[in-house]
Amino acid sequence: MDKKSFSQFDMLLAQELTNLERFIIKNPLGTNEFWSEWQEKTGEIIVTKAAIKKALRNHKGSLDESQILKLSSMLEAYKEIAAYLELLRQTALKIRGIEVSNWDIFDGIEGENEGEDDLPF
Repeated sequence: MDKKSFSQFDMLLAQELTNLERFIIKNPLGTNEFWSEWQEKTGEIIVTKAAIKKALRNHKGSLDESQILKLSSMLEAYKEIAAYLELLRQTALKIRGIEVSNWDIFDGIEGENEGEDDLPF
């Protein structure tokens, strides 16, 4: 495909893919390196979620609709990534013979859902 034939949408999609690729875990399941990488990426998801929600709460009156939509879309993308990380966690533990219940990385933090009714979406 010729570079000139890439649409604006194709370029935006490529940029989004590049931004989110950092969440792909490259180390083999169940290794110490895997768990270290998993913990790092899970922590980033949790901190990013908290930052977005705080920004929405603190600046809700000054954000326009497109900014709110962008932040909401970011939250949805991170929720999908959290589901991917949870699937990897469960798979890595099953390989070791450990059966675990599903943990919702994104919404499963105690007290994290407090005040969500105040969010603009």
